[in-house]
Amino acid sequence: MTHPTIAAMACLVLAFSSSTPQAAPRVSHHGGLIIHCEPPHFFDQNPGKDAKVASISDFSLTASDNTDQATIKVWANNEPVEVKITQERSGSFLIQGHLKEPVTKGKVWFRVNAESNDGCDDNSTWNVFAGN
Repeated sequence: MTHPTIAAMACLVLAFSSSTPQAAPRVSHHGGLIIHCEPPHFFDQNPGKDAKVASISDFSLTASDNTDQATIKVWANNEPVEVKITQERSGSFLIQGHLKEPVTKGKVWFRVNAESNDGCDDNSTWNVFAGN
């Protein structure tokens, strides 16, 4: 046997004998390893999911108490929206926003994204229909 053939056989043996590839361990935004992770939850959207309204300029929603407040980001029709975030007595976060221009006809697609205190991220989307 030639050296290239032996090398090729050795590569095949190594390839087939290695275990299933493992993903790298997940790391939270705080730098620690994530062993168990509970993503944030979003609820109490106002106007609600698929609501039909005459016009929309103000909206709100709530994020669960395990949400990292500094990571909350909100978009309306893919445009970032500045929001006011208030921690409630329960520990959850009230997120309130105001659109740059009121929408009187058409759809507004809202998206919120945040990370939990232990590093998991999640997002939520919902539509509001104006002018109906």
